[in-house]
Amino acid sequence: MKHLKTLMFSFLASLCMAGNLLAHHNTQTEYGAFDAATIVVEGTIGRVMWGNPHVGIEIITTGGDVESGKKWRVNSHPIQIQIDHGFSKEEFVTGASIKIIGWQNLRGLPTIWPRAIQVGDGPMKSNMRFTDMIDIAKGTFTGMNIVAAANLNGSPTARAGEAYIPKLRELGLLDAKDNMIWPAPKQ
Repeated sequence: MKHLKTLMFSFLASLCMAGNLLAHHNTQTEYGAFDAATIVVEGTIGRVMWGNPHVGIEIITTGGDVESGKKWRVNSHPIQIQIDHGFSKEEFVTGASIKIIGWQNLRGLPTIWPRAIQVGDGPMKSNMRFTDMIDIAKGTFTGMNIVAAANLNGSPTARAGEAYIPKLRELGLLDAKDNMIWPAPKQ
């Protein structure tokens, strides 16, 4: 009987672990590489799901690179990462206008992972500090008129990709531990 209980416990624990593994996903697998082309989706906020594991926003499209009058979903980071990037729950109000620059789901679903988000007349704020690093290294960031992620300064650069670290270093934007220095030091 003791062996059967141990076996059942192991089986149930395995099921729980498998459920957690299946629930988690790789964003780049669903939306493509973070240095790939983006689209623009404009709309009106219909519903906000400010929760974990990911913040979600349903919008009714009004334009951008997609057809108007469609329901789209914005999938994003967990709550704490959204806050660390400089967002708050209070800025996402039902009925407010929203503009997203981001990556469309690779399977063509009406979902987008945001590169940057603008609510109402507010600033276009970065939702991806590692993509900020990529765009800074490529020399395209300042032309995008995006406010850098609030937690960009001091961020480790490894997730931006090894290809971009030498350029960031050359620009004088890395400290001794290869963490980002932002805003850029005045030359």
